[in-house]
Amino acid sequence: FFVSTATMLTKFESKSARVKGLGFHPVRPWVCASLHNGVIQLWDYRVGTVIDRFEEHDGPVRGVDFHLHEPLIVSGGDDYKIKVWD
Repeated sequence: FFVSTATMLTKFESKSARVKGLGFHPVRPWVCASLHNGVIQLWDYRVGTVIDRFEEHDGPVRGVDFHLHEPLIVSGGDDYKIKVWD
């Protein structure tokens, strides 16, 4: 991967709020996006569609990530909460 030769593979928009954080799944073609409105969106980046969404934070979600070995997602937000999703 070289910045000077990189090409964009796909582009998609949340259309509901600003994106605050992103996490790539270690194996599957998924991206998790944490949004300013408290929502987490799970995207299939090959086709640019939302697979699932989680609406459990009160306020912006600042970070989201996948567990490397377990089917888990972790998120943290301005509501002072860290949440683990399966």
